[in-house]
Amino acid sequence: MSEEATTRPTIETVLERINALGERMDKRFEAVETTLEQMDTRLDRTQAMVHEMRADFREFRAQFKAPA
Repeated sequence: MSEEATTRPTIETVLERINALGERMDKRFEAVETTLEQMDTRLDRTQAMVHEMRADFREFRAQFKAPA
């Protein structure tokens, strides 16, 4: 058998490498998904705070507009 034929990876080796790559990609995608979920949570909290501040400013403005 020639040296070239013995050094080529077998189909099983190639499939193992592809599967390993797929597993690494899955872990990375899970990490990205977790990060995005955390960002969504933070944005939701921030949006709630902004709405609360807007209500406070409306009330504050109404107090200044009210006749004394």
